[in-house]
Amino acid sequence: MNSGPDLEKTLLERESELEVLDDLVMRAAGGAPAVAVIEGPAGIGKTRLLLAARERARRAGLREMAARGSDLERGLPYGVVRQLFEPALSEPAARDRWLTGAAADAAPVFDPRLLDDPADDTGFAARYALSWLTANVAAEGGLLLAIDDLQWSDVASLRFLTYLLRRTEGLGVMIVVAIRTGEPNVETRLLDEFAGDPLSTVVSPRGLSDDAVATLVRERLGAQPDRAFVSACQRATGGNAFLLGEVLKAMSLEGVAPKAADVDAIRDVGPRAISRSVLLRLVRLGQDAVAVAQAVAVLGDGAALPATARLSGLSEERVATASRTLSAAEILGAETPFAFVHPLVHDAVYLELAPAERELRHERAATVLRELAAPLERVAAHLRLVPARADARVAEVLEQVGLDALRRADPDTAAAHLRRALAEPPAPERRPGVLINLGLAEALVNDRPAAIEHLRAGFEGSCDPGRRAAAAEVLVRILLYSGSAAEAAVLARRAAESLPSEMTDESWRLEALELVSIRWGATIDDAAPRLQAARSGLRSEGVGARMIAGVAASEWAMTGGSMAECLALARAALAGGALTATNAPMAGTAIFVLDLANEPVEAMVHWDAARAAAHRHSSESALGALDLVIALSRLYQGELQEAEALMRPSDPGRRAAIQGPYGQSILALVLVERGDLAAARRVVEGRLPTAPGTDADALGLQAESGLLLAERRWPEALEATARYAASVRTGVVNPAWVPWRSQQAQALIGLERHGEARALLEDELVFARQWGAPGAVSRTVRLLAACGPEPDLELAAQAVDVSKDSGAHLEHAKALITLGGALRRTGERTRAREPLRAGLQLALRCGADRLAEHARTELYAVGGRPRRDALSGPASLTPSEHRIAELVVDGLSNREVAQALFVTPRTVEYHLTSVYRKLGISARAAIAETLGRMSPP
Repeated sequence: MNSGPDLEKTLLERESELEVLDDLVMRAAGGAPAVAVIEGPAGIGKTRLLLAARERARRAGLREMAARGSDLERGLPYGVVRQLFEPALSEPAARDRWLTGAAADAAPVFDPRLLDDPADDTGFAARYALSWLTANVAAEGGLLLAIDDLQWSDVASLRFLTYLLRRTEGLGVMIVVAIRTGEPNVETRLLDEFAGDPLSTVVSPRGLSDDAVATLVRERLGAQPDRAFVSACQRATGGNAFLLGEVLKAMSLEGVAPKAADVDAIRDVGPRAISRSVLLRLVRLGQDAVAVAQAVAVLGDGAALPATARLSGLSEERVATASRTLSAAEILGAETPFAFVHPLVHDAVYLELAPAERELRHERAATVLRELAAPLERVAAHLRLVPARADARVAEVLEQVGLDALRRADPDTAAAHLRRALAEPPAPERRPGVLINLGLAEALVNDRPAAIEHLRAGFEGSCDPGRRAAAAEVLVRILLYSGSAAEAAVLARRAAESLPSEMTDESWRLEALELVSIRWGATIDDAAPRLQAARSGLRSEGVGARMIAGVAASEWAMTGGSMAECLALARAALAGGALTATNAPMAGTAIFVLDLANEPVEAMVHWDAARAAAHRHSSESALGALDLVIALSRLYQGELQEAEALMRPSDPGRRAAIQGPYGQSILALVLVERGDLAAARRVVEGRLPTAPGTDADALGLQAESGLLLAERRWPEALEATARYAASVRTGVVNPAWVPWRSQQAQALIGLERHGEARALLEDELVFARQWGAPGAVSRTVRLLAACGPEPDLELAAQAVDVSKDSGAHLEHAKALITLGGALRRTGERTRAREPLRAGLQLALRCGADRLAEHARTELYAVGGRPRRDALSGPASLTPSEHRIAELVVDGLSNREVAQALFVTPRTVEYHLTSVYRKLGISARAAIAETLGRMSPP
């Protein structure tokens, strides 16, 4: 490897590029984000700039980890990531220091045997853990990740680097990559996403000028060149440094002098300069050199001596001798294992082989590598380039590598190997397993049509009950997300009924999925009695029994159950944490009962556990879907700023999950409460269609109605609330979940149709009291207080009392402001100030800007002086701030808090800054004294 002064001599006309790299190194050393993307055509000098960046980073004290993408090896699971980290992790002490905390879940990337279930981990969990591994390494003095030929990276590594890119702030991590442009058959979307990120600084080296070309010609040919010769070299190569070097090597071999008279020789060489130069040099080195070069070209960079010897048919001694000759001729590098000096040199040798000959040699390479006990993934890299020949042994290797890729959280690579195994094809008895694992991989990369096809075929063809149950469960989920609720329900029941009697809990898991499908629009004639039967309590301690209990509790809460009964069943489902740890989405059905009951602190504990489980066991899109429901929970709690933040994730996978119709509706509801009606209007008008009779459809109409009410468009709001009422599933009556009567009453009050509004609200109050949660009761009573020409002070005060000391913070703020406004309108201006001030402060804490502005207006009207700052002291902390403060009191560092809560260190710093301000302190040590051990607000 060139380094230091020697490298600097070869970097002609790269001063501006080096200046950019110097600046980025200094930024990384100071903890700032530093990402460089060196891009350009093959041979332009990207690798030399990458080496220069590495040299500068070493001088600045950064630890260096390097990797290089390879066209042959881009099917290896996390191949580039493993190149980066495995050398350092081979030291036990380093492994113990770095693979700890949240980074521990990265271990299966380096050793897939640590996971028994191939679907137990997926891409997002691995990316998250790898980001903390990177942070742990960088914490010891900074880190440079340098990757050459990123265009040939495996997809899993590329996804990780794109994920890490947005988390480099404050870590002291510098990422430098080189990307060859114009390459076919590469992952252009992820490459464009990486290079186009605002944090990425793109460095695009240009071709060399005539002066630089003249310098290189003089050095290579040993004579002062004529200007015409230099210009011809520049035109033939476009100033491409590597191509120019190969042209000059060919000129040197043929004894061409750098004179104007020899310009025609350059023109003849130009278009195929590299291939001609390499092959010309190669053939002059003798047959052994040709055989070794061709063997290394087939095996790929990193070819070991024994494999090269067997594939070339030479002894190891003759291979060693030939390799020295090839190194002297600048075809192979000087180190072992063997590698070409440049990918273009590899291509010249490899592409000289006929396509059929390449296939045969890859088949032979696979055999050689198996005989040498090489890792199966390297064997499979060659088998994937060989035509299918109905060899069951080949299918088994490809299947095993695909399974390992699933265990390594690389579903893209898994799917590629399993598809090739299926084409071989596998033995009949193995085919269902291949189909099911292929379907699992495709589900994890959101290729739903293919996943449905392969999972269904594997389910139908398998005789293994456990495998059939697992396939059916995943298939049912995909069908639900794809809008095929009826098909999902039928499949879930059929799969459950086909299981043997001893697999009771697996049967209950499928039954729970069948019953929850009614929320997605499925019709199940006997759902009511089956849900009724599940209300008596847990059937067993298994996860399936807990799933049934969670679904039953939430449906009971929606359809007329009392809060006490439903809470007891939901808590039984969640007890012990088994459901949350193994099936976070289904645990969410039980957790949401706590939200409907205005139990935010208890709910937050379970949501945090669900999020932790999702980080370990779920895909990015599944985590996004979970965050969507947590955002709705935060809305119910009155934590509007956190709810909005959850609805605007930076990760593309999570963003895609949240941007569906359900997420659009939640975001619109949050924006209305925040007071950003223009943004809410854009969301509502762009909402995707939903199936009638589904919970998503009802939620969308609730958001539309709420926006129209906030805009005071009373006639249109009345029409929208009528559509909302018609969309609610039969039997769903809990106004904490479907407040259509409240919304319709508000429209009627706006139209001064008070009698109709009162009748609706009195009906709703029956259901609200039947449920019993303070938030729903307070809202209905508060609106009843406004049903008439004059406000009802007694009812307004009652709304305040009901919601006081409950988790319904936003509703309590509304009740306080309603009471204050009612007192003002009845002439009690002095008494109005206290509830208005309290309501204003609580509205500010909730982030309800529109409500806060209304409170200020009311306060001005009664002669009050509203303060614009939020409450101070422990009571002013939001639940999230209180949670972070308590972890700090327990002695956790910012990084440890971030790992515990699955957020970035920057997010922890942001919340702690707010904690310091609200508590009136400036040091971490003062939190414990000021906060004490008060209950969360």
